[in-house]
Amino acid sequence: MEFNNRLLLKIIELGIAIACIVLWETSGALSSRPLIVCGTLGGFTIICGVLLIGHILNSIVEKRLNALISILGCVLFVISGALIIDEWHDNSNFLFKDRKRNALAAGSLMIINGAVFLLDTLSICRTRREVP
Repeated sequence: MEFNNRLLLKIIELGIAIACIVLWETSGALSSRPLIVCGTLGGFTIICGVLLIGHILNSIVEKRLNALISILGCVLFVISGALIIDEWHDNSNFLFKDRKRNALAAGSLMIINGAVFLLDTLSICRTRREVP
């Protein structure tokens, strides 16, 4: 196993996705569109975990497939984060102050994770060989 910037990006992506799942579970439903948000969180947690294990085992992942997964992750995480922030930023109900804080944190983390996926895509495109 070679520790490089791609491995670090995969660890960060997985960590942020797990943190968003924890925020989702502690706060309850954060969005009125749970299918896209939960699908993004659950799906990319599994995908990032599998790619991380593959990187540790020195498996070769085809460059175009890896870039496609990262681009989709970028788009879906940004969309999910924007949906959550849009739904909660005007909510001034004092009964749900903690839920609002958790929702805005989860939405912000999702947008940050989208940026990390974009960095991962750029990192993939800069490599000249098959990436483990």
